[in-house]
Amino acid sequence: MKVKKISSQGFVLPVTLWVIAAAGLISAMLAEWLSDATKNAIAIKEKAHTSIALSNIQNEIIFVMSRRPYTYRGIQVGKFLSPIKGTGFNDIINADFMSDRMIRLDGRPYVVESNNKYIVKIQDGKGLINLNTINESYLKRMFSSFSIPSEQHDLLADTLIDYRDEDDFSRLSGAEANTYLRRGLYPPANQSLLTPWEAQRIIGWSNAEALWQKQHKKPLLTTCRASGFNPNTAPSEALITFIQDLTPDRTENLIEYRESFAFRSEQNIGDASGIILNSDPFFFSFLPGRCFIIDLIKKNTQEHIRFSLTLLPRNTNQPWQIDYVHRIPKKYQQTLAQDNSEVIFPSPEEIYRMGTNVDDINKL
Repeated sequence: MKVKKISSQGFVLPVTLWVIAAAGLISAMLAEWLSDATKNAIAIKEKAHTSIALSNIQNEIIFVMSRRPYTYRGIQVGKFLSPIKGTGFNDIINADFMSDRMIRLDGRPYVVESNNKYIVKIQDGKGLINLNTINESYLKRMFSSFSIPSEQHDLLADTLIDYRDEDDFSRLSGAEANTYLRRGLYPPANQSLLTPWEAQRIIGWSNAEALWQKQHKKPLLTTCRASGFNPNTAPSEALITFIQDLTPDRTENLIEYRESFAFRSEQNIGDASGIILNSDPFFFSFLPGRCFIIDLIKKNTQEHIRFSLTLLPRNTNQPWQIDYVHRIPKKYQQTLAQDNSEVIFPSPEEIYRMGTNVDDINKL
């Protein structure tokens, strides 16, 4: 019987095709890996550049805020700073240093002069609702302004106060550590809140969705270490919370009034709103404090960082501190309209060029 010989050429072609296919697959995998590696490298580079830019802008803000004088209306950053008229105590207290340029401290946007890709908003902490000092009556007024059902008011007020007080005695609708532990939650801190978002750990507070939507989009709540309330920098919700019988129309009247004339007394507020005020003594404080909530927003991506800055001018070792930093979730980020290029937050070079600082006031 004759055996037919199979040519070796019949094996070469399939092996060659298999090698070519394998090489193509490897090339495709390498190309995809290189593409992913390149994208990751670009993302890391962009993140590094963003971090550097945010750090630089933060330092610029601190420089400007520590270099220039505060007034009832904001920070004076221009030339022609007016001096104190007189040398008496009342002259100093009532002085309102005015220049040809000012940064408002009510959360309005400014384009950063040194890096126009970013918007900065500065909010005086004394114009916000302080969760560490607010009492029950003001809390309930705030809940009503956000249409939170009245049957929830006692629960929310009592759980907040129980969370921040030092004792272990539960208020009527409140909750102490044992209640939290039974629900599998972290127990209350029994001390001042460190950030406004810490309140979401308090029983009942995470359900106040309208309140948190507002807080993410624009500062409303604060945990600044400050006393008093500044109506010159307060958003409408804070004005309604702290001024009894204030309607939306009267709130607009107050905001319109303070655009041109800063509030200096309770009488000014009463004249602008038509309300007779019955507030606690020394409750209103008409000058900015030393704690500020600052929003930094990247215009092209809407990336939004918020941090709390406290100035400590008497502390030579640490003249300022960052209380907390919070990245606003993407779902709350807002598309920014085209900003007026004339509304600028000045660079340190511009401030230095102006020349006039707090130390020069008495020389004018």
